[in-house]
Amino acid sequence: MTYQGYYAIEDLNLNASQRQTLVEALRKLGPASDPQPARLCHWRTRLDGQAAIFEAAFNENNLTVEAFKRRLGTIFGVSWVTIGHSTQSVTFDSLPTPVVTFSRTGTDYLRMALFGGPAASWEESRLECQAYLKDHQDEWESEE
Repeated sequence: MTYQGYYAIEDLNLNASQRQTLVEALRKLGPASDPQPARLCHWRTRLDGQAAIFEAAFNENNLTVEAFKRRLGTIFGVSWVTIGHSTQSVTFDSLPTPVVTFSRTGTDYLRMALFGGPAASWEESRLECQAYLKDHQDEWESEE
């Protein structure tokens, strides 16, 4: 199944090299080609470089907590079973957005939010992401 929508990541304790490696890997999610450019993975980086929002037509199986842990384990060369997580739900517009914080050895390293959740339509995910950006405008928009 395909989830066409938006998700965000936020670096909580990665070093610059780890963050760059992670972002490069996540930019490869989504289809390799598609006649509809909006279905290809594209992203926006927060002004401080510590967070990014990705949009594409993603394979839903790549966006589960377990799949994300497995991907993180592969990227960083650690056993995925040693990666812990906690989940909360935040509503920015009208749908709950699952927000997962990934940790290892007692330290939180990464936060991931799937805007509108896995059952959201593209438009619903967009509206949740848009509301998030409005709430955090000073972090994502320059004053110019």
